[in-house]
Amino acid sequence: MARTSRLPLHIPTLALADTVPAWNRHQALFPPAEVSLQSYPRDSHSNVPPSLIPRLSPTPVLPYTPHHPLELLRTHIESHLSPAGIEPVLPPSPVVTTKLNFDDLGFPADHPGRAKSDTYYLNKETCLRTHTSAHEVATFASGKDKWLMTADVYRRDEIDASHYPVFHQMEGASVWSVDKGDAFAPGGEVEKECEAMERDLAQASIEIEDKVSLDEAGGWQPSHQGDPAKLRAAELSLRHLKGTLNGLALSLFGPRHAASSSTGSDEPLRVRWIPATFPFTSPSYEVEVWYRGAWLEILGCGVVMQRTLDGAGEAGKGKLGWAFGLGLERIAMVLYSIPDIRLFWSRDERFLRQFRVAEEGQVGKLRGDVKGSAGGLSKKREKLITFEPFSRYPPCYKDVSFWTTSSKTSWHENDLMELIREETSPSSVEATTASDGSLVESVSLIDSFVHPKTGRESRCYRLNYRSMERSLSNAEVNEVHERVVERMKRDLGIEVR
Repeated sequence: MARTSRLPLHIPTLALADTVPAWNRHQALFPPAEVSLQSYPRDSHSNVPPSLIPRLSPTPVLPYTPHHPLELLRTHIESHLSPAGIEPVLPPSPVVTTKLNFDDLGFPADHPGRAKSDTYYLNKETCLRTHTSAHEVATFASGKDKWLMTADVYRRDEIDASHYPVFHQMEGASVWSVDKGDAFAPGGEVEKECEAMERDLAQASIEIEDKVSLDEAGGWQPSHQGDPAKLRAAELSLRHLKGTLNGLALSLFGPRHAASSSTGSDEPLRVRWIPATFPFTSPSYEVEVWYRGAWLEILGCGVVMQRTLDGAGEAGKGKLGWAFGLGLERIAMVLYSIPDIRLFWSRDERFLRQFRVAEEGQVGKLRGDVKGSAGGLSKKREKLITFEPFSRYPPCYKDVSFWTTSSKTSWHENDLMELIREETSPSSVEATTASDGSLVESVSLIDSFVHPKTGRESRCYRLNYRSMERSLSNAEVNEVHERVVERMKRDLGIEVR
């Protein structure tokens, strides 16, 4: 299918307003959006739907809402890394230029992440950030060498229990000067921290599988290979990265693994490094943990591309180091056994009260260790939070079967997902009290074929209507579903079978 969207999505005008940081807005659980889209002229790339606008905020909300599961996870990670001097920083507005989001990070012009089917565009030159890496260059340019940023990011995607157009990423980085000081010298700061982390990990209940060759991970960057000092710095940076993230994985999953292990704490947590490819790091890796009988990818990482640091101007000149990025919802859903990503937006007290912990020691409620990546690991253990479902309301399935207008459709499947979200949002379904305003839990393609004579394609999608907080009547779902089908006929040009 082509990646060109035909959906006539309209962006209302909003006024720009400066707001206090999200963590000072305790009175309203989820404050209204105050991000202006009025100054961005629309063009053929514009595809931000009205239903997404209430989620926009100058600073991320959920990870700074007290006692929210994402706030607990953010606080845990920040506290774990703070002894290494890694400082939390706030992101700017989620509205960024495509230069920041793609060009400065080395995304090729034909990278699928640039497609309108994947990214929300205000216009051809401006989009909603798709990753926290969009702010790497600017953060380094501000003089920050060791930082941790939590931000809301936006991507057009499928509809199911683990995907939502707004989610949250955390990005961390540490760089040191190669030319000034002795950070990378034998016995210097970086090497000492590596040795300390490795000693701690050697005594911890963790089994690390790291058999990836440098070639598999993308190899050393040419500018590092040709300079002995930079090559040593890159080697030490990678060693430091692995020590830091192995410690973080143990901090996050170790206590729960020990608690659920059939053999008790004697069975080590298994961590695996696998090769990856990212435009903004080389060598590049993904880190997985063996958890509940399966390998779970938890983050991506690598040695920062030199062009990123060079792009930061004087502040990045002569520096080298590492960066990583992870998805908060992905980890929180596993750690807390949260079954549906829509619950993170819930205002239901039956959900929220399960994550209320005492202010003092609240981080300990989540984790089993309390020291940072450069220090020892404590054996402190406290109660671990696990979400207990308060109800499971029945689903209501509705199918829609149709012919596309030609053998080659002019719309992407994510266009259909966006349309369904739009038609089941609060503005379209006034009666809904669902957690995220959407009555649709999942959408799946259950059948497709191409007619042998006409070449026309037929598809059948199944929509699972289910509220997180109340039972839906069949009549109510029928009314919503009819609107969805009419919108599909009008905007996608389909012929219902």
